[in-house]
Amino acid sequence: MKRILILHTGGTFGMVPMEPDEILVPGNLQSEWLNQVPEIAGLAEIDVEIPYNMDSSNVSTGEWNTLVKTLEAKMDNYDGFVIIHGTDTMAYTASALSFSMLNLSKPLILTGAQRPLARLRSDARGNLIDAIEIATMNIPEVAIVFGQSVLRGNRAVKNSISSYDAFVSVNYPLLGRIGLNVDLYRRNMLRPEGALRVLPGFSDEVMPIYLFPGSDPRLYDPLLNSRVKAFLLIGFGAGNIPENDKNWLPFIRGAGEKNKAVFISSSSLHGKVDLELYAGAREALRAGAVGTRGMTKEAALTKLMKLCAHYDSAELIREHFCRDWAGEIEP
Repeated sequence: MKRILILHTGGTFGMVPMEPDEILVPGNLQSEWLNQVPEIAGLAEIDVEIPYNMDSSNVSTGEWNTLVKTLEAKMDNYDGFVIIHGTDTMAYTASALSFSMLNLSKPLILTGAQRPLARLRSDARGNLIDAIEIATMNIPEVAIVFGQSVLRGNRAVKNSISSYDAFVSVNYPLLGRIGLNVDLYRRNMLRPEGALRVLPGFSDEVMPIYLFPGSDPRLYDPLLNSRVKAFLLIGFGAGNIPENDKNWLPFIRGAGEKNKAVFISSSSLHGKVDLELYAGAREALRAGAVGTRGMTKEAALTKLMKLCAHYDSAELIREHFCRDWAGEIEP
């Protein structure tokens, strides 16, 4: 029987009424889950740890580094891993882990719930069973298992706060579907090349800027003299930005002069950024901006946080950003 480690990090999944003096500990948690979902005992030999327990809106770089260190230390002891995580930032954490645990040879599965396990009509039970079963299979990458779908972690986006199908895969097909049978699409999965490479560290020197009609780039000029290393401009359509009265081109050029990289994403969920398509985007490209192509905003931001932790040069940040690390971008 496969050995699976469940890392419980908090979120809606495990929310239960607790007395002030009660403490949530791995032993109690494991017993509680076995009582409520006894089927999981037949899926794998399971251990549970709680590296931290919080609302996922509070998750930050410190928690990501904790997960990376924990996974690295336990990697040889288990056949697969399940991380129970709040849905609000699950896509960010999945992306962050995919850029930290390169060349994975084992499944690293994130799951959670829209309703707590202790509530009626909860989706937690099904998601937990599915995640553990998928973690026993040969899926060598970071994935999200939710609503009977298996999604690449750095291609997933939360698109609903009320549906049990809370996540969609953006610009990439599913890794699998779970129904009467588990259908895995091997052709869509990563193939590890070499040994596991663990790359810890994240930087907060990244600034996303959401463009909107009438947005004034001059309001952001002070950031050109800040410690920010990379900007992610979230533009329109295929990466368009305003080029008339409130022109963002001087901001992009100014960033380059200050050794700061500029990337352009899209406010559209599906489709790929192409800075060669329209005049405004082409001018941004000439000014030094780089398009994020088909990457999600979550993947782009966490990849930049990783790069800014390791490089000071805007040129190197741009160069490494454009390389495919873990299936987040077209090769």
